[in-house]
Amino acid sequence: MWRLFFGPKQKKRPKVHMPTQEEVEEMWYRYFYETHPRLELKEWARRMHIFRFCRANADQTGDRDRLMAAFRFSSSEELENLCAELGIALESLPETDAASAAADRFRIPDYPNLRQPGHLRLFGLPAHVWVRRERLIITISDADKPFDVTPRTVKAVEKIETKLGNLTDRIVDPPLNDKHCLCPKFYPEYFS
Repeated sequence: MWRLFFGPKQKKRPKVHMPTQEEVEEMWYRYFYETHPRLELKEWARRMHIFRFCRANADQTGDRDRLMAAFRFSSSEELENLCAELGIALESLPETDAASAAADRFRIPDYPNLRQPGHLRLFGLPAHVWVRRERLIITISDADKPFDVTPRTVKAVEKIETKLGNLTDRIVDPPLNDKHCLCPKFYPEYFS
């Protein structure tokens, strides 16, 4: 006699709801405006011309809300001039072989004899400055609440922007090229 065996009885899995595009957008906007309401962000967009508010990426541990600005350069000389205008002293490092230089995260890509600026004070304000390929990125958060941007931070950045007027031709906008960045490319309604 033949015996059929189908195995243990399978439990039914509950159906998983796949959010619609509208629901995904609603969740995004709820997250984006969770810490700062739309009117506050609209005011910040009007007040800042170089720096942009960038919302933390919830998928990345340790990411934070911050104000960011990026400036382009195309040579070592342009990088040094840009840093000099910002009051940033670039530190020279001893020469090393290419493999060691590539493994050292604190060396500037394409300029392995220079050290990344890192954490410093920019015009008296705590900042983080990092050089990527042909781009210098400045990140500023609140001094007392390092994972947030406050109206006090925006006011301080406005003062910094007045000192950066002669660098407007080097600005990269947006400094963070995704919807986490409050910029004309992703939120044109705030800049009209």
